[in-house]
Amino acid sequence: MSLQKDKKFCLFKDEVDFEEILEEEKDEWLDEEERGKLKTSKKKDTEDPIKIYFKEVFSHKLLTREDEIRIGKTIEKNEKEILKEVLNYYSQLIKFYHLLIKAERSKNLSLLLKDYEELSRNSEKAKKWLEEIKANINKLVKNFRKGKKEKLIDKVIDLIYEVRPTKLLLDELACEILESYEKIKEFYKFRERLQKDYLLNERTFKRIFSLNGKHENIEKYFKKATLEKFNIEKIKRDINEYNNFIKKTNNYFGEPLEKIYESGEKICQAFREIKKNKEELVKANLRLIISLARKYSPKGMFLSDLIQEGNIGLLKAIEKFDYRKGFKFSTYATWWIRQSITRYLAENTRTIRVPVHIIETIYKISKIISTKFYQEYGRDPTLDELAKETGHSIEKLNYIFKVMKQPISLETTVGEDEDTTLRDFIEDQNTIKPDEATFNTALSEKIRELLKTLSPREEKIIRLRFGIGEREACTLEEVGNKFGVTKERVRQIESMALRKLKHPNRIKLLKNFLIYGS
Repeated sequence: MSLQKDKKFCLFKDEVDFEEILEEEKDEWLDEEERGKLKTSKKKDTEDPIKIYFKEVFSHKLLTREDEIRIGKTIEKNEKEILKEVLNYYSQLIKFYHLLIKAERSKNLSLLLKDYEELSRNSEKAKKWLEEIKANINKLVKNFRKGKKEKLIDKVIDLIYEVRPTKLLLDELACEILESYEKIKEFYKFRERLQKDYLLNERTFKRIFSLNGKHENIEKYFKKATLEKFNIEKIKRDINEYNNFIKKTNNYFGEPLEKIYESGEKICQAFREIKKNKEELVKANLRLIISLARKYSPKGMFLSDLIQEGNIGLLKAIEKFDYRKGFKFSTYATWWIRQSITRYLAENTRTIRVPVHIIETIYKISKIISTKFYQEYGRDPTLDELAKETGHSIEKLNYIFKVMKQPISLETTVGEDEDTTLRDFIEDQNTIKPDEATFNTALSEKIRELLKTLSPREEKIIRLRFGIGEREACTLEEVGNKFGVTKERVRQIESMALRKLKHPNRIKLLKNFLIYGS
């Protein structure tokens, strides 16, 4: 059975009915007690979080292909709504142009546009697209105040959707409008409070608070009780604060507060719709994460950790998914979930970190060995057979097998006695062996015995020159200084002493050591 025939591990381009697989495997994931708890809501388990999580996951219905298309279209519609609102402001249009130029120069356009990396594989196409969108933005800037912007905005949005905007781009363009929207909401509360405190009707309030710093005879607009309660200087400060906010906001966006507030409402609503639909897609595919995480759980990690990493992969898949391509979301998400889990395993399960692409190759080789050779032939493959199956050279496979070996801790216990560790059986290269220690002790004893056959002066010079019983060997000059003689005289005494030591009657004392040492 080849990988192509394995339904659960078919290639990304193939259509996989993961819903059917998940329904078949659902009972395998849980023991008898867990199955009972999933079938009846009367029994509650508040002790094991993973069981509660499983119960929650299986309460969400699976999505059909039509549901996925509906969600994709809803997300796209709301993203376009955000772009349309944002590009209706001159300041945000200029900001978009600067973001585009900056990303182009730093070669980071894929951060703003989902499919730009794919488009950039054809450099001519990418260059043509960039030139076209920049030309349309420039045209929109020139005609912004001439009442011709609606069609040009639609054209810019269509061009953006050829490579689809990322969440980062939408957030960057909408953030200032949303910040102003929140400030305007606070401003409206401030206006209501002023109107209530100063006992003014709507008409009088608008007349007073549109004076723009012209405060002459302002007292005539207020009731006597108001003037007694509030200092006229405070009223003037409130009027200035009111007008400064309106002026500052209008100057930046070039639009009245009411329009900015309305745009903020629409953008917030669009973001809420996007979030709601993405959550629906996430919840419907959580069981897919469990199915894939289980295949990796024997690798030494908790299932809950792998599920968490799978969730991250699922969120990335949702951001990248394009319903117009024609494949099911579960098929597309599988690759992202697997990649996220294998990357986590590569970084956390090994003492020595192995590159992710090597980890993925190891999993692929393990899969081929277990499915093809064990199941069909009942044996391990040869290197030649494995090279043919994987397309890797024998040298590369030898390297991968070497990497696959896990390091063993020296503190690993050996046998039933937990006090014995692997360290106890490893030779310490820095510690002298017992037989060598015995040999060296005996040799030292014989050398001392041999040196005693010399005169005291000769013995001392030989000890100093060769460092026997001393910290280190001395030079001829150092020995000469100690005995008050010249270097030449020291050399003569040394030579005489060595000739004596080489005499057969003396050298026979060391004969046995020479044989053992060889």
